[in-house]
Amino acid sequence: MREAPYLQQRGRNRSITTDFRGLNLSQGIGDGEWAWMQNMDTREYPAVARRQKRVHVATLNKPNGLCATDRLCFVDGVKFYYNGFYYGDVEDSEKTLVPMGAKIAIFPDKKLFDTTTLSFTDMEQKNVSSGTVRVTLAKGDGTPYGKYTEGGTAPENPENGQLWLDTSGDAPVMKTWSEAQGVWVAEATTYVLVSATGLGQGLKALDGVTVSGLEESGLNGDWILTDAGPDYILFTGILQKTLTQAGEVRVERTCPEMDFVVEKDNRLWGCSSADHEIYCCKLGDPTNWRAYQGVATDSYAVTVGTPGPFTGAAVSGSAVIFFKENCLHRVYGTQPSNFTVYVDNLRGVQQGCHKSAVRVNEYLYYKSVFDVCVYADSEVAGISAALGTESYKNAVAGVCGNRLYLSMEDQEGAWQLLVYDTAAGVWTREDGTHALGFASCLTETFMLRADGELYALLPGEYNKDFFMVGSDYTVYAQEETDEEVSWELRTGEILRELPDHKYIGKIQLYLELDPGARAEVALRRDGGAWEKVQELSGGDQRRCTLPIYPRRCDRMEIRLTGVGHVRLVNWSKYVGYGSEY
Repeated sequence: MREAPYLQQRGRNRSITTDFRGLNLSQGIGDGEWAWMQNMDTREYPAVARRQKRVHVATLNKPNGLCATDRLCFVDGVKFYYNGFYYGDVEDSEKTLVPMGAKIAIFPDKKLFDTTTLSFTDMEQKNVSSGTVRVTLAKGDGTPYGKYTEGGTAPENPENGQLWLDTSGDAPVMKTWSEAQGVWVAEATTYVLVSATGLGQGLKALDGVTVSGLEESGLNGDWILTDAGPDYILFTGILQKTLTQAGEVRVERTCPEMDFVVEKDNRLWGCSSADHEIYCCKLGDPTNWRAYQGVATDSYAVTVGTPGPFTGAAVSGSAVIFFKENCLHRVYGTQPSNFTVYVDNLRGVQQGCHKSAVRVNEYLYYKSVFDVCVYADSEVAGISAALGTESYKNAVAGVCGNRLYLSMEDQEGAWQLLVYDTAAGVWTREDGTHALGFASCLTETFMLRADGELYALLPGEYNKDFFMVGSDYTVYAQEETDEEVSWELRTGEILRELPDHKYIGKIQLYLELDPGARAEVALRRDGGAWEKVQELSGGDQRRCTLPIYPRRCDRMEIRLTGVGHVRLVNWSKYVGYGSEY
């Protein structure tokens, strides 16, 4: 007897997702990844949760710069603040603030703020003489030589200690008659004392200066000062006779015009695109950039041969790195005699993204032309495949724990604050903040927005009595409200990657909501309109498994929105399958 055909029942599979891998803006979005999010982070990874509330610290009228040592420092317009106090005016321009020991270097002003004495000094000093200038041959202590004989022939019948300036050779030599030895002994070193009102103001011993305007042309040029006072300078040299002149004499201690500046090993390092040069200051002395004595503490300068402008600078391990868009210049060494520059043809920092180069733990991260990169041991790797093909520019980065914060401008001109968890390897998006800078004090990270609002990124960590003391500046400690941190999660198109006809029979969301929190779930089927399907509120740490029974469709998206703290622990979906017909 013939039997009726047996139809095999198509099964329904259940999949459970407990590992949420963060934001994925590429076409290959997977299960547990999100096509869009707002104000979410990975602090409770592998669950996904709303980010922590920030703390509003202060409002700047015109934010021009931010940095931190063990205290917070910022520039508001022309006013310079350290630890909440106003200490003086600077130029009204965007600042690069570089801590170096107890000092903070301020560029492009070329000023130094001493955090111990709470005072300013200038890196550069340019003096012009006033009145008569007197040039004298002197001893090492600055006292002029007494009477001496000048000529090409030695004096007859000299007395012990008698001085003779021997001019018989190519260069004059000061000699002293030694009765005991019966010979003229050359002085090891002679010095030139240049005296005039105001000529040595602000200068000190061992400063590298440029002298110009002296009528004795051989004394013009670059010198290392042996001593200096308000009205004189002293340096090694030789002079045939005392000179006086009425013309102006200039003495200048200069600092190069640099595009980017960083600190390493008690030196400031900088670069100039105009001159294709890399510089470092004298060891421990950021006022001296042209002090060359042939010693370990000297300044240093080198010309590089690669084309194009510098795009950023950073410190990584034992190297100072100067970036161009298509290469890196690594400077190694402990003193000028062994400083060595290596060039690597690797992805460099994108033009305009110099503030993106930051170190998270032991690795250096930065924004290149094509992606976000991590640099270690002369190797560069991209970490931003999940951000898709969107092009970003003007990136500014900060560090909070093991998280990399990146505020970048997209192709439409909108700003995105994206966060990369370096431990989990996961991207999240917080909001559309346009950040001008970040600064870290101990366990806290501060973010300065373009509108002048200054925030601490972690609630409860910020200590206003420690970081910003004083009545010179209004200090806030106002935490964001839940409404200000509304959140959103949106999946990609579920089921689009599966063949045949399929459908979702049920979705279960396991959520935890704090008291007062609210959540709403909406679905979009086959590219249609969003339809709200569930809404719930948090009780006392409410935990709930939220079932959703969608109408049959080929593709579906899920959107979760709400306010208050929420934690998505896992979700499951029941998928039924049909045939290819």
